[in-house]
Parts: sequence; structure tokens; C-alpha cells
Amino acid sequence: MSIRGSAMRRLISGCMGAAAWFMMQSVPTAYAADDGASRAVDDYLASEKSRGHRHPIIDTHIHFYKPSRPGGVPWPDCPSALCRDVLPPEYKALAAANGIVAAGAIEASPLVADNQWLQNVLGRDRFFIFFAGQLEIGSSDFISNLNRLSADPRFVGIRGYLWGPAEGITLSAPQLRDLRELARRGMTLDIISRADKNPKDQVEALCTTVPNLKIIIDHLGGAKGPPPVDRDWEFSIRRLADLCPNLYMKFSSFYDMYAPGDVPFLTPTDLPHYKAHFDVLKTAFGPDRLIWGSNWPVAELHGTIADEIRLAEEYLAPFGEAIRDKVMFRNALLFYRRHVPDGND
Repeated sequence: MSIRGSAMRRLISGCMGAAAWFMMQSVPTAYAADDGASRAVDDYLASEKSRGHRHPIIDTHIHFYKPSRPGGVPWPDCPSALCRDVLPPEYKALAAANGIVAAGAIEASPLVADNQWLQNVLGRDRFFIFFAGQLEIGSSDFISNLNRLSADPRFVGIRGYLWGPAEGITLSAPQLRDLRELARRGMTLDIISRADKNPKDQVEALCTTVPNLKIIIDHLGGAKGPPPVDRDWEFSIRRLADLCPNLYMKFSSFYDMYAPGDVPFLTPTDLPHYKAHFDVLKTAFGPDRLIWGSNWPVAELHGTIADEIRLAEEYLAPFGEAIRDKVMFRNALLFYRRHVPDGND
């Protein structure tokens, strides 16, 4: 290990809480290659456990928005059960009560300006260790917007193919230009793949055409309960996991399996209702490509975050602490950062 790398490890080990990871985001890119990042994350995990967090959690999927601001918001719909101001103080109180030691925000609005709004809302609060913006892949201003947002080291990637383009994943020349630029910068891409939104064959084309782009499918990849598992869904999930080592799965928004959309609806809270689908995702993607997230506040239309965490912990417990720590903590930090494509420590 280089002297610089050794010094940075000691610095990170000596820092407390999410500040350690925030500092890591700003180190020279050579240190941020996989081996160095893995050691830093191990140090961070050990520091959290030494502070009394036996099962620390990183939440990788939360949303903030403010319908009361001038002009309102394009999402969520108003009036609706989600239509209220949702801001960091509320989430941080919930996180503290549930063992969540740091979190990342995902922009849900299609308005480019709302990326800056989210950046401003997060401010300098080091509890929020990353955020992913929302930009339209293939748009004429994609690169300029990416350049501007990238000035914040916590900006690690984008969520795409949610609001647009209308034609979806086509891998046209403009889309490929932007996808390859994300990959060149070592940034990440969140996508939804369920029903007719980014169907699995289009995701397969995406992840195999741009194999050095880190991609994550949000919210269980469109799993739908109750058991037994739909065999077509299982086949498509296993195929994607096998063909695309650059593709990850977000172990998130469990209640979506039973809820009929973003409306109040109580869903099951016992593991047997979810386990068969969880098994498919875990055996397909393995413990290194499964990453937990809550989808707060949407998830609370259907149940509590406490129950969602309990379901995850109950499912992971038989696999041992090391695998639990990967899914609930470690994998989040290794995925949501600016990677160094083909880099070496």
C-alpha cells in the first residue's frame, strides 16, 4: 500500500459516522479504486460497530420534495397521500430510531432544476453521503448538466429512463453517448424495470452494450406477490444476473410486491409472503450485488420502515453477519461512489 493510501485509511478510521465516507469521496481517484475503497468501507463498518451500532444500516433510496414551494412539484401528484413537504429533519429522526447511520437521496423529479434543489436541501449535512440526480439520457444538455452537478463530490450518478425519453431504452447514438460518458466517469445508473417500464430485454441490451457502466435495478426488479414465484419473472431475473456482472439489484420497497401503486394500502409484514422472491434475487445476484434501500416516504403508504428493516434482517440472519453487513451496509458504499474504470491502487 502507498504511504498516501495508508495515511488515508488512518484518517478514515479516525473519523466518526458518515463523515468518514464523505471524506473518502473526495480523495484522489487512484485511492478510490476497488481495493482501497473496500478497505476504507471495512474501517467505517468497524468504527460504527465500535460505537455501539451492532447492525448499522445505509439507506440507499429516499426522496425529498416540497409541494408547498412556489410552483409546486411534478411528483408526487397533489392532492394525494404523498402530497406534503418531505424534508431531511423528518427522515433523520426516523433513521436514528431504526439503526440507519447514513443515507443517499434519489431525485424523483423530471425537472433538471430540481437536482439543484435537492443539492441545496442536503446542504453540508454529512449524514447524506451521496445523491443520484434525475437527467434524461440522450438529451442535448445531458453532458452540461452532468458537468455542473459533478462539482458536488456526493453526486455519484443519475436515475434514468423513469420520466423519459418517451421511447425508452433504445441505445440510440445520443443515448449511447451519455451512457458511455457516465461509464467513463465511473458513475452509476438507477433504473426501474417492472411491467412495461424498461422491460428486461431492454435492460439486457443496456447492460451488455455498456458493460463498464454500474447499473442498479430499483425495488426488487418488479417482483409481485403472493408466492409462488412467477417463472417468467424468475427466468428474466436470473438471465440478467448471469449476463450482466455490472448489474445490481436494489433490495428495496418490499411492500410494492402487494401494493396497487402509490396509494394507502396495508401489505403483509411476515417473511413467508416475501421469502420466495427474496430467494430468487439473492441466489441470482449473490450477496455482493444486493443493496438495501427503503423507498421512504413512499414505503410508508403501505407499512412502516421498522417492519421493512425487520423483514430484511430476518431474511438475512441465517446467512450470517458478513452477508448481512454486505447487503445492509457495505455494498451501498462500494456501489454508490465514483468508480475508477480499470483503475489500480
